[in-house]
Amino acid sequence: MRRGARFTLALGLMAPVGCHRDPGPPPVDALQEAFRDGALTARESAGRKLFVERCATCHGPDGRGDGQNAYNLQPPPPDFASSLRELGVADRRRVIVEGTAALGRSPLCPPRGAALADDDVDALLAWLDVTAQEREDEPRSPGRRRWRRPGERAPGE
Repeated sequence: MRRGARFTLALGLMAPVGCHRDPGPPPVDALQEAFRDGALTARESAGRKLFVERCATCHGPDGRGDGQNAYNLQPPPPDFASSLRELGVADRRRVIVEGTAALGRSPLCPPRGAALADDDVDALLAWLDVTAQEREDEPRSPGRRRWRRPGERAPGE
């Protein structure tokens, strides 16, 4: 075998080894971490699932008003970090069942009462309580998040 051919062969065998990059740790899924921690009740996790299926298109998966349809809507969907503080539980239930027009707001958020059982509405309300509490207690960080139930305090509080 000629010297040039050996060099080419050696380079060809070494190239895949030298190009391999460590992908690092897998991304953290906050919902899966919450299940591992036992932080979400069955009702809260059912509400999270319903929210992602029926509301996240406009409101975004975390309720920040940044869903894939948000840019199309005027007025845009609110960020729940501020809007949930303004509404009591009865008004939140009314919005889910009758739509936002029931409170004199934009008619773009449709009524879901005909499509949801009372247990489903209760589950959505439980999830909204979790998201509202999370927003009040701690800033959003790119790492692991710990979901808290309403009234549960962060360590050191």
